Amino acid sequence: MTPLGLVAQEGHIESDSTGIHASPTLGERVKAGEVEFHLRSFFMGTINRGDLIDYHSLAVGGGIGYFSPSFKGFQVGFSGFFVFQLYEHNLRIPDPTTGNVNRYEILLYDMNDLENTRDLDRLEHLYLSYERNGFQAVLGRQKVNTPFLNEQDNRMRPNIFNGMSVSRRSSNWQGSLSWFDHVTMRGTVDWYSVEESFGVYPFGRNVFGTSSGYKGNVSSKGIGVGNVSYSGNNGEKFQYWSYLADNVFQMQFAQLEKKSVVGGFELTAGLQGFYQSAINDGGNPDPEKAYIMKGEKSMGYGAKVGSKVGKHEFSLNALSITRDGRFLFPREWGRETFFASLPRERFEGNGGVRAISLKYEYRFDRKTNGLLGASSVDHPDVNNFSLNKYGVPSYYHFVGSLDHRLDGYLEGLNIKVLVVNKAAKNPDEIPDQNRINRVDMWNFNVVMDYRF
Repeated sequence: MTPLGLVAQEGHIESDSTGIHASPTLGERVKAGEVEFHLRSFFMGTINRGDLIDYHSLAVGGGIGYFSPSFKGFQVGFSGFFVFQLYEHNLRIPDPTTGNVNRYEILLYDMNDLENTRDLDRLEHLYLSYERNGFQAVLGRQKVNTPFLNEQDNRMRPNIFNGMSVSRRSSNWQGSLSWFDHVTMRGTVDWYSVEESFGVYPFGRNVFGTSSGYKGNVSSKGIGVGNVSYSGNNGEKFQYWSYLADNVFQMQFAQLEKKSVVGGFELTAGLQGFYQSAINDGGNPDPEKAYIMKGEKSMGYGAKVGSKVGKHEFSLNALSITRDGRFLFPREWGRETFFASLPRERFEGNGGVRAISLKYEYRFDRKTNGLLGASSVDHPDVNNFSLNKYGVPSYYHFVGSLDHRLDGYLEGLNIKVLVVNKAAKNPDEIPDQNRINRVDMWNFNVVMDYRF
């Protein structure tokens, strides 16, 4: 396993006086491992409508990781990272009109210690892995990327999970089972048990219209994840994921995609769907302290069609979440990846959602690619507490991004620019309390990563 995209290399082994290669020493084996350095800078700014407060900040950081060579299938790895705030504007000031606090930029740092701008460091990867003949087992702190539980690496540091994962891969099939009991998430420097992780981020409203009270009150031993995936030889892909948040909820997710070439066009079609339901009392027998209401369930369906011609790729994507209940998945654990998803907003926390998006991707060359996206998202009314957890209005969503990877002398440097606009569908009817940092806003991002 090489979590940072590394490949172990054989070290140089000295010969003895007879010319016969001596067995490598422990020190020689350690030196044969890989060391990665990672430097990152992240500028982010948000402009809200009218007199609502604006924000911007610049963060820089660096990290180092070591990943040993494989020895009889075993490998160890560890990494750490530190972050500094170079500049900020209004990040720690509540908006004078609404009293709301910053939503996006504060997650570059530690949202639980707002005054800490220099001592932001944490140990991230720390694992032992074993790999042989398509089988892999990983024990410890590791990166995880699934449709819902994932790194959500869109700030200075990603999510990392602690636990055990086993997987088996064949030519077309892959299966995996995992159990995680701790997580460190973007916007924090601490590690949390799974039950402590509920409510680290702002927790919205419960179905009674009051502030959710599940922070510090959920009982759960961990997160279980199971997966079966298939990649066919004729462009078909299937994946099935099962999530179990012990004593809180279960979720099932399936996705099917098919690619085919017709008359020089690469055509793509896809379907996806999920079903979620509460387990026991949803984490706490007191409904006002439960993460999900007893008996609550939700389901949703997505679809996409697209085509690729040369360097151009287009797709039309749709999502529908029924009004049976709220789609709930802790934002502390990752970001959902529906076909219709676009950066800087989520569908989590809502039921009765209708979304449709258009995406256009253009690959200038092997080093540069761009994305344009636009979507229309219909939410329940902001005062419909049973279906709109965070009070997000219906909106139009526009995204533009450019990603460029340098080579030559600056090989390893990647620059990304992201611009986002969200506009309320009925701006004159939206209270500022539900507008700030949600709709009628611009968000700007410039990210530079240098790995060597």
